[in-house]
Amino acid sequence: MENVYSIGSYISRVRQFTPNARKFLAYEFFLALNAGIYGVIFNLYVLKLGYHEDFLGLILSVMSVSTGLFALPAAIVCDRIGRKNTLVLSSILLAVALALLYTIATGWMLLFMGVCYGIAMAFSIVAGNPFMAENSSGEERMYLFSMNSVVYTVAAIFGNLCGGMLPTVIAGAAGVSPEAVLPYRYTLYLSLIAVLITLVPLAMIKENRPPVADRSERLRMVAQVIRTPTVQRLVAVNILIGIGAGMIVPFFNVYFHKVLAAPTEQIGVIFSIGQVTMIIGLLLIPLLTERVGKVRTIAITQLLSIPFLILIAVTTNIYLAGFAYVMRMTFMNMANPAISNFNMELLGDRERATVSSLTSMGWYLFLALSTYVSGIMMANDNYLLPYMITCVVYLLAAVAYYVFFMKIEREKESSASAVVLTIQTRKI
Repeated sequence: MENVYSIGSYISRVRQFTPNARKFLAYEFFLALNAGIYGVIFNLYVLKLGYHEDFLGLILSVMSVSTGLFALPAAIVCDRIGRKNTLVLSSILLAVALALLYTIATGWMLLFMGVCYGIAMAFSIVAGNPFMAENSSGEERMYLFSMNSVVYTVAAIFGNLCGGMLPTVIAGAAGVSPEAVLPYRYTLYLSLIAVLITLVPLAMIKENRPPVADRSERLRMVAQVIRTPTVQRLVAVNILIGIGAGMIVPFFNVYFHKVLAAPTEQIGVIFSIGQVTMIIGLLLIPLLTERVGKVRTIAITQLLSIPFLILIAVTTNIYLAGFAYVMRMTFMNMANPAISNFNMELLGDRERATVSSLTSMGWYLFLALSTYVSGIMMANDNYLLPYMITCVVYLLAAVAYYVFFMKIEREKESSASAVVLTIQTRKI
């Protein structure tokens, strides 16, 4: 009976999504479709151009650094022009940056377009979570964040599969080798269609923009948020996770391709299976958080990912490594909706974009640093150390999140219980 109630409750919450929230989910779907193809192909495309892992690490680092550095300015722009216009600006910049990134193969241009790509992503990242928080109520908000991750993951699955198969299809049609640059480039070109389609649902969003604060007031608010201990702890945890992610996540396809000799089709299938499995975890997250709390759920799932990360590093069997990748990805990422939702609930509406920018800044800057360092390690055939470093920082991050925020969540729950008790008493 409890399971039936939970499923019915889940469906009921999803039906409560606002029209703006539904259009945002459509935007996320097409954005993720592009990201899924990009995730399988882009790193390999750079290697096909004749560059090595150290330069690839530099490109990825430049992307992350520009996202991190521009996060706070993007938050100021987001508060000034609104969430919708910020997302539209992001899609336009992203389409232009990617088109040039896939066309011009000179090193300095790849780096410059990487900067533009990072800036475009800063706009999207900073505006996304506040938009969802402001277009949902407390009842369905956790479900909206969860469904957003599900939609993004489903689209990424299709993107991963397309990214894995298209180079071979294009190579056959063009009469060239599947290992040539051309099939990879044309695959990336096709992914740009999805970015352009994101403008359609964004154009249909109707946003009621709050009054714009003057410049001095915005600066005071930013300074106040930065000094808040809770925000400082959020940034610290994001720094730890960013270090770990930068060490391995951008290089999973390179690791499978070069160390385990997996072809792109097999990499695409592994990535897609990981996404499918993660959907189950994402759908369970609202129900898990209702039972054991957001903070405890976040800490437990992150800890469970570590043994599988170790398995990827030590096995030479592609099937065992693929299984470990799927489980690691599921556990480490299934709590993302709970993290985003919890972060947005810690402060008020006016601080959300700023908090989103600060946590993104910490995550991306240190992800960039660790990506660059990991690229150098892998260029020198040291593939084990990045995985060991990631295990350590993920462990620290999970423990820190529990220590920092468990008390805060208990206090919030106690306050909510007190309010409900007061209302019930008054009714009596």
